[in-house]
Amino acid sequence: MSWAQAIPAVLSIVSAAGKSDAGSNAEQVGLQQQAARQYEAAQLRVNAGQSIAASQRAAEEQRRQGMLVQSRAIALAAAGGGGVTDPGIITVLSRNAGEIAYRSAVALYEGEDKARSLNAEAAAREYSGEMAAEAGRDRKKASMTSAFGDLIKGGSSLFQSFGGGGPSAIDAGSAAETAAMSAWIA
Repeated sequence: MSWAQAIPAVLSIVSAAGKSDAGSNAEQVGLQQQAARQYEAAQLRVNAGQSIAASQRAAEEQRRQGMLVQSRAIALAAAGGGGVTDPGIITVLSRNAGEIAYRSAVALYEGEDKARSLNAEAAAREYSGEMAAEAGRDRKKASMTSAFGDLIKGGSSLFQSFGGGGPSAIDAGSAAETAAMSAWIA
């Protein structure tokens, strides 16, 4: 066998090694993307919790401001000679109480809505990371399959180079020996 005959086999081995390495790298990239997405998702969940906390503070501030308005309304009514039991004052205080409750509820809703959105985005990031990892694993499998094909091709090249071409490569003397062996085995 000459070096020229071995070159295709050697190239097949080098190609298989390269494809194997590329597949491993693709898998690592997928796993790194998954880790990055998990980190992003965790941060989004933290932000969601902070959004709810901020909305609770905003709702409490709305209630505090409303109580100040209520207090001022009562003070103005008393300064004008009215009482808290006057029908007009009761109407104003009731409307103020309703507005306070509404603004407080809106502040809570806005925070919870933002938190829901952030949690949904976190779930999407995690899913994206899982898909990136799976794609990396699939690319690795494809590369390994291709590398295996290259090895088979290289082995076939070596087999042919060593005279493994089958019955057509047998010379006349070897044919007689093969016939004698076949008769002896039978």
